Amino acid sequence: MRRSVKPAAGLAAALVATLAVALPASPAAAGEPFQSPDTGLVFYSSYPTEIVGRQATPDGVCRPVPADATWLLAWSGGFVSVPGYQTPDCSGPASELNNFHSWSKGRYLSYRAG
Repeated sequence: MRRSVKPAAGLAAALVATLAVALPASPAAAGEPFQSPDTGLVFYSSYPTEIVGRQATPDGVCRPVPADATWLLAWSGGFVSVPGYQTPDCSGPASELNNFHSWSKGRYLSYRAG
């Protein structure tokens, strides 16, 4: 029985080594992965789920929405309202982003966190 275990272990090791060399790096390895719990206002991309932006505390300043962001969570910091705008200067109609819903990439260009 020991003879069948050694070849199987050797085959598995060779397969893992081959896959590590043959497969390209995953895009998820390039960004910071989802963390739970996290802190502050955190913007995420959907595919793969990665952190694409953060804000520690609300300040009411108009800021750009990260280009790859498709949803956000206010984990901590007292964020009450996070309106998102389809313009780069926080003008025009706003949609509340912190009600845990997603949007298509590029839909919102700016936001104010209060």
